[in-house]
Amino acid sequence: MDTEIIWTLNDFSKLFHRIRNGNLLTDVDVSKYKFFGPKEILMLTEFFVVQNSKQINASLVVGEKNGWYFNAIDLIGFCNTNYENPVHQKQSSSTAIPIKRIDITTMNAYIDDALNFFSTYCIGKDTTILSIGISEIINNVNDHAKSAYDAYIFSQYYPKIRQIKFAMSDLGVGIPETVNTYFSSKNESRLKNGDALRWAVQYGKTSQSQFYNKGYGLANVISNLKGVGTLEIYSNDVACRLRNNYLSYFQNPIPNFIGTLIEINIDIDNLEQYNTTRFLDHWLS
Repeated sequence: MDTEIIWTLNDFSKLFHRIRNGNLLTDVDVSKYKFFGPKEILMLTEFFVVQNSKQINASLVVGEKNGWYFNAIDLIGFCNTNYENPVHQKQSSSTAIPIKRIDITTMNAYIDDALNFFSTYCIGKDTTILSIGISEIINNVNDHAKSAYDAYIFSQYYPKIRQIKFAMSDLGVGIPETVNTYFSSKNESRLKNGDALRWAVQYGKTSQSQFYNKGYGLANVISNLKGVGTLEIYSNDVACRLRNNYLSYFQNPIPNFIGTLIEINIDIDNLEQYNTTRFLDHWLS
């Protein structure tokens, strides 16, 4: 059996290439990869879920430094049981919520779980951005995915840097393709993929006009993240990043990429203090 070695972010293109051409018979060696955040975890998850859906039993080769981590979050256990029907994994890590398959029908339950889980690390802080970020990226994926394998979400708290990171991904058609399908339905000219992504993150722009996001979607997340966190979006062959309150666009550094992946990082120390008086005034007015 072949072995694909993942050294850098760019190397995940090897896994997407195999998904595209159907050559899934390979082990994956991540023993030399330095740091696995939520986005890396979800790209691995997608590959192993697709492998399992084809009844291919392959191995994840890990190193001494990251082997314990994959056991703690039970990545392989999730992939082995979630390629047919969603199954909720038991909590196995003190800082991470298990990987989950998710859609808008399970969105509110996941938001409640996340707020309860992370509240112990955000005492006295306003965590509104958590619920906004999770709900909007779930809505966005529901709008754009059209994936045979649903969507996946993974969240973790990093105590040394006091950050909450969460990501959601799918193997669907991607944001640019969905935007251009919308333009085609209106007999309007297609946009270049980069321009289509720019269009999608503007206020009031939606290709679906769903009642639950009213076109605010990603623009709402970006607005609320400024000053408190960062965001990365990878979709088709383009990407964008919010960092230092500046949104930049660039070519996707992962060739052969399929679908959409969104990762959000929140700096807990930059969150506003929770204002009980303001909260009561809002609900009693």
